[in-house]
Amino acid sequence: MRGAKGGKSGLGDAEPSRPDLNAWIEALGAAPGGTVTEDQILAWVEGPLRRFFPFQRFLGAYGRLVGGRIRMRNLVTSGYPHGFVAGLEESFDLGARGCFAWWVQNRAAFILDPADPPPFATARELDEIKELSLGVVAGHGVIDPFANAGTYLSFAGVAADQKQHLRMSLNLIAPVLHALFLATEQVAAQGIDLGKLTERQRELVDLALMGLPDKTIASRLGISEHTVGNHFRVIYERLGISKRSQLIAALK
Repeated sequence: MRGAKGGKSGLGDAEPSRPDLNAWIEALGAAPGGTVTEDQILAWVEGPLRRFFPFQRFLGAYGRLVGGRIRMRNLVTSGYPHGFVAGLEESFDLGARGCFAWWVQNRAAFILDPADPPPFATARELDEIKELSLGVVAGHGVIDPFANAGTYLSFAGVAADQKQHLRMSLNLIAPVLHALFLATEQVAAQGIDLGKLTERQRELVDLALMGLPDKTIASRLGISEHTVGNHFRVIYERLGISKRSQLIAALK
């Protein structure tokens, strides 16, 4: 039998706290619908979702698994320095990040507490936590096995003493954000018209779809990395997008 509310069970363990379902219903009701943009996802995450699930920093990405490598197609972040976001690889080996690889294999929420890290956490991940002062990180997402694609979510700076609460909350959050990322990808795909580009610009797009960085593209085409960047700025403007991940999301 359970003891009084806020006390302990007969086994001597404190009852795990549960998500505030009223706060979740409010957040769910405020989620964007119809045509969804990355800016709308970010506004929902930083507003209604944060009131239900407090955090300091957020990273959400939709990607595909191709040849043992993850290729990011959509990326939304909150609270991370620009330099860190700009340095993220648009494609990486599945095993390069232990927590991500564990999540893909187990498809369950995980908590990465640097004070007591799980065995699958890599030195790289622990170094990032220390360097960026991330605190405790909670991760989850949704995988579509038929499309070899999925949405991965990471919340940093969450409460370290409510791990079961975090996992239950992430089970509610993950499918909603996955649906929003899918809606964002569909909108991006509808707005891309490569007929607006020159032959040279389409050549750069093809190289970008191979996951090549600007430096490699510049080397292949015999131009400077600065010129490659200028080309892509024009490409984004003509296609009505703002970054590489949107281009890849629309054309992959």
